[in-house]
Amino acid sequence: MSVRGSRAAWTTALLATTMGAGLLTAAPASALGGVDVAAGNYAFTAKLNVGENSACTGALVAPQWVLTAASCFAVDGAPAKAGAPAVKTTVTVGRSDLTQTTGAVRQAVELVPRADRDLVMVKLSNRVQNVTPVQISTTAPAAGDQLVSAGFGRTKAEWVPNKLHSAAFTVASADATSVALNGSADAVLCQGDAGAPALRGTGAQVELVAVNSRSWQGGCLGMDAAETRTSALDVRVDDLAGWVQQTSFRTQDDFTGDGIADLAAIWNDGTMHLYPGDKAKGLAGTQTQQLGGNAWKTMKQLAKGDFTNDGVADIMAIWFDGTMHLYKGDGKGGVTGAVTVTAGGNTWGTTKQMTAGDFTGDGIADLMTIWSNGTMHLYPGKGDGQLEEQRTITVGGNTWDTVRLLPGGDFDGDGIADLMAVWSDGTLHYYAGNGEGQITDGRAVAMGGNTWKTALFMTGGDFTGDGVSDLMTVWFDGTMHLYRGDGKGGVLAGTDVWGGNTWKTSIEIA
Repeated sequence: MSVRGSRAAWTTALLATTMGAGLLTAAPASALGGVDVAAGNYAFTAKLNVGENSACTGALVAPQWVLTAASCFAVDGAPAKAGAPAVKTTVTVGRSDLTQTTGAVRQAVELVPRADRDLVMVKLSNRVQNVTPVQISTTAPAAGDQLVSAGFGRTKAEWVPNKLHSAAFTVASADATSVALNGSADAVLCQGDAGAPALRGTGAQVELVAVNSRSWQGGCLGMDAAETRTSALDVRVDDLAGWVQQTSFRTQDDFTGDGIADLAAIWNDGTMHLYPGDKAKGLAGTQTQQLGGNAWKTMKQLAKGDFTNDGVADIMAIWFDGTMHLYKGDGKGGVTGAVTVTAGGNTWGTTKQMTAGDFTGDGIADLMTIWSNGTMHLYPGKGDGQLEEQRTITVGGNTWDTVRLLPGGDFDGDGIADLMAVWSDGTLHYYAGNGEGQITDGRAVAMGGNTWKTALFMTGGDFTGDGVSDLMTVWFDGTMHLYRGDGKGGVLAGTDVWGGNTWKTSIEIA
């Protein structure tokens, strides 16, 4: 059926959204969309249960993010607001049959809506590790194109299907932000299909072109039998790959909000300075002295990471009296006043090494420490600058006491923090994080052999902006070198970083 009249008139008339009721009972029936999706196909498709009464469909576009229609989260007609969802929202991904246990179930914790179209990015409580996100298309839809939509919405005879279904639609027309789709008697988007991905290609070549916003729902269960129109209106995403990337990728080490890791350094005069990162040369060559004057000389350990879950790095510091304090990043290259970390009290004085990173896959920085007895412990971040109780790292037992340097970072590009450790014999080893707060057995990093014994300080972070952590290292001669991560748990040959040999008077970096 053709889309009639002007786009504005058609959109105004299309009042029936495809956001579905979620409490009605289901009965077995074949999908209106033509076919049930076979297990493993379109695994990135998500079912969203919004509160107790509504459901939508979406697509996993990054390990911790789902893209769907913003109208799914409207409250009393008001547009979705940025921040936490107004009602509890459960997201199921990687499960074409909802009665099965494949894939993953997560809670929605943050909404990032767009102002120019019916779209929202939904952050999940934890990363989905076993489902490959769908790629965003970079080719605009054109009249006559065939797209496949997949959703968990209502069918002709089933209120709440347990199975994902799909059907082919023809592009009727497209403008700058939306695309009109023509359906058929066997291809229509119903309640529960809002946010359904419209896809181009097959197999591994599938890409996301648009997301459903509205439909006439002709023939859907519960609709007036007189309504026979099956056309729908989707919103385009083919021009939003940059927005999706910017929203979903947040480095743990960024004090300035530009997506590049920055460096904190404490000098022998007791002052702390922050140095903005530069993806072309490691550091930009500027510095900003931080609060505290020369009081930082009594600091014992330093780590950086996003402990407050706002997308900006914070500083975690252990002081001479054994207490730990958080210094929240302001997003402008500075930190604010100290907040005492309650976990551990004043017992932190016996830590030998400390680093930070998202080891649990929830997007919040956690703290990894080596204690004087040679054991390693993880302290998961709560997202408010505080830490949960310790978890013992099983790998390595109590052998960690001979580690000299312990930078953390995502060295394999999977979004989970890993560890690099320089041992007393001068070798560098890589330990992959498993996303559950533990690490796997280590392996030696080929670059550098046993020459790392002359490294004084080391920190990890994505200083090159490629999504993989690099190593920033201060050597015995006072020079600093950047070792770019290869994305496989190794590093490439080092390059000189701004500052010459002046780094010899630094006493700690993070």
